[in-house]
Amino acid sequence: MTPKSLKVLLAASALVVGALAFSGPADAYYGGCGWRRGPVVASDYVAPTTPVAVAVASGNYCATPARTCLLQEPGVLATGCSCHIPGGIARGLVE
Repeated sequence: MTPKSLKVLLAASALVVGALAFSGPADAYYGGCGWRRGPVVASDYVAPTTPVAVAVASGNYCATPARTCLLQEPGVLATGCSCHIPGGIARGLVE
C-alpha cells in the first residue's frame, strides 16, 4: 500500500465515522405517541432548569499587614481588598 492510498483510505474512513456519528438512533426519536423521524434539537434533551441560590461566606473586615479596616460593604471571604493607610493603600484579604 502506498502512502497516497493510505491517506485516501484514512480520509474515507474519517468521513464514514463522521457520517455514522451524525446518523442512526439520533435521527429517530420517541415523541410520546409513536416513533417519529426528524431532526433532534437541544430542547429534546435539555430539561428545564430552576435558578439555584448559593450561599457565599462573607466578611466585613479587610486584614492587611499594616492595618485591619471595616469594609463599606461585606465582601466574599478570602478575596482581595484594600485599606487606606497614611502614605497610600495596603492590600489584604477579606476576613
